[in-house]
Amino acid sequence: MNISTEIIRFATSRQSFSRKELTENLCNISEKSLSQQLYRLLKTKRLERVTAGVYRLPVSLFAVSDEIKQLHEILKNHFPFADFCFWSSNVIMPFMHHIPNLNFIYVDVENDVAESVFNFLNGTQTKTVYYRPNKEEFYRYIVGTGSIIIRGLISESPLQTLENIQVPTLEKVLVDIAGDVEFDFLQGAEITYFYRNVLEKHTINKRKLLRYASRRGRREKVEQLYNNAL
Repeated sequence: MNISTEIIRFATSRQSFSRKELTENLCNISEKSLSQQLYRLLKTKRLERVTAGVYRLPVSLFAVSDEIKQLHEILKNHFPFADFCFWSSNVIMPFMHHIPNLNFIYVDVENDVAESVFNFLNGTQTKTVYYRPNKEEFYRYIVGTGSIIIRGLISESPLQTLENIQVPTLEKVLVDIAGDVEFDFLQGAEITYFYRNVLEKHTINKRKLLRYASRRGRREKVEQLYNNAL
């Protein structure tokens, strides 16, 4: 059993939880293992501490990690006029049923500088950097690793700004997972579950969602997923 996965799954079912509640829910896990996993989840900002012994998922799904802040600073210094969007696989994990081992940072950037960004980052980061991987590359080399994935940023993508860093809105996430190779594992019953979970917990701007879906050439698929999830 992946303890971190079980903790995140437990956290998604409530606004906050105590360590005692977590211990009672997760059987056959030592206090030492539980402490280690809670520490790691707090350090990577997949959980936040409300008060002593009480935790919750980050209030903002798109909370900007220190790693993303550093990456943003490096890239904006070298590509000051490029348009970026930064996010991580942590965004999608709270809404999934079967949670895989994901540890990705997505750097969405304008197409005309995307390859230059890859060349600049490649070999300078502790994580391996990939440039627009295809499906075979994704499953052969990337799944299960800590990676930075350089992707094209579609014009007029629905974005928001947190701490002076552009991150996606949920509308962008819902459209991207419906066809991008980096989310191929999120298909079938899993993507239906994902959409339903998002719509139950958050307000989605349908007009914004479908406008972006049209720009991605997947309006019909996204609209069907949206309607089926209601």
